[in-house]
Amino acid sequence: MASTEFQSGPFTFFPRRQLNLAGTPCTLWELNYSHAYIGERTAPAAATQTQVRELFESDIERFAREMESEHAPTVVHLIDFDSGESVASVTVVGDLGLTPGVIDDRSKFWLQSSDRRRSRDIFLADFSAIIAKHQAPARSWICGLLPDEVLADDPTEWRSPTSWELRHVVGEGSLTGVSGAKAAALVGVTPQNFRKYTAADGASTRQNISFAMWHLLLHRLEIQSLRG
Repeated sequence: MASTEFQSGPFTFFPRRQLNLAGTPCTLWELNYSHAYIGERTAPAAATQTQVRELFESDIERFAREMESEHAPTVVHLIDFDSGESVASVTVVGDLGLTPGVIDDRSKFWLQSSDRRRSRDIFLADFSAIIAKHQAPARSWICGLLPDEVLADDPTEWRSPTSWELRHVVGEGSLTGVSGAKAAALVGVTPQNFRKYTAADGASTRQNISFAMWHLLLHRLEIQSLRG
C-alpha cells in the first residue's frame, strides 16, 4: 500500500490528502517533475505504488512528448542550388558552421537551416562525413533536461550525475524505459555494481559513475554520441 511520497524515474509522487468517495477511502496524489506540477489523480487508499504510477501513465507520456518537442534537435537541409530543392533533411546536434545569409550561386550544394536564415556551402562529397559527426541520436532530446556540466565531453568541465539525473536515463520510470540490469550490460558491469551508481545520494553504497562509463551509457542509449 502506498501512503508516503515516492519516486519513479525522475518523477515524484506526493500523497496530498485523504478523501472519502462514495464511502471508499481514497488518496489524492500529485505528480511532480523537479518541483514542477504535472498532474493529480485519485487512487484507492489501498493502492500500491505500482498502481499509483499506472494512474499517471498518460500524464507522464504527455510530459515526455512535450519535452521531446521542446528539446528536439535542429533540422538542416541539403539544398541543390540549381533546382532549389531539398535533397536530404537530417536532425543534427553541435555547430555545423552555418552563418546568417541565403544561398547563392557560389556553390551547387548548401546546408540550410529550416527557417532558411542560416546556411553553409559544402561539397557533396563532404555531406556524409558532416552528418556522421553531427547527426542527432534518437533520444537526444533528453539532453535538454540534463545540466551542461553532466553532458560535457571535457573531463575537466564534467561532473558525475546525481542519482536523480541518472533516473532520467535508466531504471523503472526512466525516460528510456531501460532497466538498471540492461544498462549494466550495455556498459559491461554487473547489475550489482551498477546499483552503486543509482543508489540514493548520501547512501553508504553510493558511488559516482565514471566519466568514461557515463558517456558510454549515453552513447549506447542513443542520448548523446561519443565524440572523438
